[in-house]
Amino acid sequence: MFDKNTKMASPGECVARPAVPGLRCLLLVLLCLLTVGNHTAFGAAPAISKEYQLKAAFLYQFTKFIQWPAERFADEKSPIVIAVLGRNPLGDELDKLVKGRTVNGRAIDVRLIASVAELPSAHIVFVCAGEESRLNATIFGEPGVLTVGESADFAARGGIIMFTLVDEKVRFEINQASGEKAGLKLSGQLLKLAVIRKDS
Repeated sequence: MFDKNTKMASPGECVARPAVPGLRCLLLVLLCLLTVGNHTAFGAAPAISKEYQLKAAFLYQFTKFIQWPAERFADEKSPIVIAVLGRNPLGDELDKLVKGRTVNGRAIDVRLIASVAELPSAHIVFVCAGEESRLNATIFGEPGVLTVGESADFAARGGIIMFTLVDEKVRFEINQASGEKAGLKLSGQLLKLAVIRKDS
């Protein structure tokens, strides 16, 4: 299922990966290319910004490209939990995206959590900019938890995925070493859509 031949970057090197064919990858590529803005039909103001609509879509899509250790689920029907730590700039966008959907037979639950003590209950945790004060070293490398942030040094500090804006488009970096430390298997398709970061 996963591409074991993905080229590894040397320590400290960031390598841009080209997109590859495939329906799943195509959806992510289209999301990457969408320009961040606040335009909506008929001039109506959006409930949340276009940027966070896209980030919510990415968080949902990530569930399809990650393999968690089997022990992170009580049974084969246990849901995948996406948690938002602290302030929630996503509004109800993520809830709407995952409603009624399943990934590998698992429903997706969205939860708001107030502290890192609740991290073990999540499979993906999103930390928006400005919420870093809630973090400590234990968040990075928490077994079976995909950490996703948007602060400039999130990946360097040990976060696994960091959203960035490039020419007003949402992109993301992946700290592959941090993902491996957390015991996660990241699809080669996902890696090819990201900037891969290997910190020493």
